[in-house]
Amino acid sequence: MDENAFGKLVRMYRLQRGWKQEELADRWGFSREYVSQIERGKRKLDKQEQVSRLADILGIPEERLASAGKSMPFRKLKTSSLSEGDDLLLQALIEPAQNTVKMSRLLWESNGGMVVDVEGSLRALAQRLDDALSLYRGQFTRPTLRMLAHTHEMLGRCSIERTATQEALSHFQVMYDIAEELGDPELKTLALINQAEMFRRRSWWEASFRRMEAAEKQAQQYPISKYLQGVLWKAYAINHFVYGHEQGFLRAIDHATEIAEDIDVDLDAVSQEFDKVDVLQVRAQGYTQLWQPEKALEIYPMTDMLRPFRSVRDQCSYSIIKAQAYCYVGDIDTGIDYALDGLRSAEICQSTRYVIRLQQMSDRLGTTAIGKDRRMQELRGMIFETLQKMTL
Repeated sequence: MDENAFGKLVRMYRLQRGWKQEELADRWGFSREYVSQIERGKRKLDKQEQVSRLADILGIPEERLASAGKSMPFRKLKTSSLSEGDDLLLQALIEPAQNTVKMSRLLWESNGGMVVDVEGSLRALAQRLDDALSLYRGQFTRPTLRMLAHTHEMLGRCSIERTATQEALSHFQVMYDIAEELGDPELKTLALINQAEMFRRRSWWEASFRRMEAAEKQAQQYPISKYLQGVLWKAYAINHFVYGHEQGFLRAIDHATEIAEDIDVDLDAVSQEFDKVDVLQVRAQGYTQLWQPEKALEIYPMTDMLRPFRSVRDQCSYSIIKAQAYCYVGDIDTGIDYALDGLRSAEICQSTRYVIRLQQMSDRLGTTAIGKDRRMQELRGMIFETLQKMTL
């Protein structure tokens, strides 16, 4: 853990509120120099009463305190009125529920969307949160808004699976607007990365890279978590290899790899698909798209070993990127075997996105000797039939 994680957290939340160190010091009852020393890590804040008071002033959630090494014991909430007590109770209930929204991604991936209607549940939750925010104001407003932002992010991911790009972009725009309202640099960075992905899917390269540059500027201006820095560089790597820029891809994926080697995987990292295996797979996929599939095939034995068990959606995606590498290298039989596995899984998940990824492979190889092979032509027909069945 960063030895000054708590100091950086205090500075980030102070800046979110637009306060100078003097303003925070006045509210807290200590000197500006004391605040400065805390933020720079020159003084340690060990008294629970002081940590608790500072967290209350800045509105730092309990889980962020824990991630910075300041886990707090259960605290009795003192209230001066019934209304204030209701606000504090709602806040205590809503903040842990944010993790429930993040967990919905794991549930969605594990059951392929067939057993539990995750998207329908998320839409209902978003409506309830909107209704609550229209009726109530108070201490619970910020955590409610933050949970609404994560709900829209997950709805955006669901839309991507149906290749409903405009719908996904709308969800990510709501996510960004909420981040602006909260003044939350981490949430804003994540929303910008998601928007960049949508523009890339539309082949709006300039708009996509501008969003990525804006996300990078946020990350440089404010202290953001290590995993989110990794998510940023992984997204940059994908942009570069899709654009065909090898040097940019290598720089970005090396940054992401360095971060992945140095973090503990938690719920945030898992929900954003950022760990050592995910980064290795993006590196392999980049090599394939840059016409270096033999390098990709050197990586896959390692990812097989590191992640022997996968969710339905993860296995679907993994089969397809391996199919691409084998087909690009000219091992058509093995490539088609993986492609057929991917097609079957995509039908189970009802994910047109993964089928279109195979279609794009077929189109790209279409002008080459590999693409003109009879077996590849037959695969192309199966891809087309699968898309037709899924879009009826």
